[in-house]
Amino acid sequence: MKKIEPYPVASALFFILEIFYIICMAGKFILEQLNINGFWHIHKLWARILPGFNEFSFLGFLLGLIEVGLAAYITGYIVVPIYNILIRKKISNRESVPKPFFVRFKTLFFTILTYITFLFTICFVYDLFVPQFLNMSMIWKILLPGFSDLTLQSFLIGIFDIIVYSFYSASIIASVFNYFEKVKVVNVS
Repeated sequence: MKKIEPYPVASALFFILEIFYIICMAGKFILEQLNINGFWHIHKLWARILPGFNEFSFLGFLLGLIEVGLAAYITGYIVVPIYNILIRKKISNRESVPKPFFVRFKTLFFTILTYITFLFTICFVYDLFVPQFLNMSMIWKILLPGFSDLTLQSFLIGIFDIIVYSFYSASIIASVFNYFEKVKVVNVS
């Protein structure tokens, strides 16, 4: 088994979260300009998790951009060493010729899609059986554009959103990881 370096993982997270943040904020701004309200709620999530974030000021937007980037790198540099510690017994200490490890987009896409669809379906069914104050529909309204309530139409909209998110995430992760893996192999040779 191979030890993972934190930089490629942190960089991939950085690109994913930064682009996701920009798309979310641009979507909110465009909908506000078109006087469409009550459809796009993800800015509320950013307001809750980013200190000092103000969705309608340029300084708040920049502060959010910086905080999202820092969070991505901090996460990468914390999670990867913990992972390496957990697999340390499986890592071989002998010197070997570095072989590139490429992530296939299709495999990663279907992995992310399957996992998130399964998780969403379980949570959706759970929401059908619990009282309103315990269900997760408010989170789905924030994370999944177009999701409104616990109906078949909202479920299908949620699945479509998950397909888009999975495609986006897999394309960024695979391309950034493969790029850094290729650079690493070229530099070692």
